[in-house]
Amino acid sequence: MLLLHGTLLIYAVVSVFAKLAGLRLAAQEAGMTLVFLAAEAAALLAYSLLWQRVLRRMPLNFAYSNKGVCTLWTALFGLAFFGEQMTFGKAAGLAAVLAGVALVVTDHE
Repeated sequence: MLLLHGTLLIYAVVSVFAKLAGLRLAAQEAGMTLVFLAAEAAALLAYSLLWQRVLRRMPLNFAYSNKGVCTLWTALFGLAFFGEQMTFGKAAGLAAVLAGVALVVTDHE
């Protein structure tokens, strides 16, 4: 489970690099755009290699159903790094997603 959720955390970090690349592109900072694009590509490579290891150890439907946790990570990253707001609707949506993940995970045990 630790490998699974570490892998999913790396997948969520990709969205941070993508947003940073987009912000640098909009600011016409080509050098930093390339740095963040390279970081994004490296994180995706790490994610894909680790995801293959995860899939060797657990069923696909179990591993994939846990991907909903990425929604929580990206919301937290938005709050922490980009000053995005947590609204009632977003919080309710996150709660619904996490409840769904919990239902699927406990159904497998």
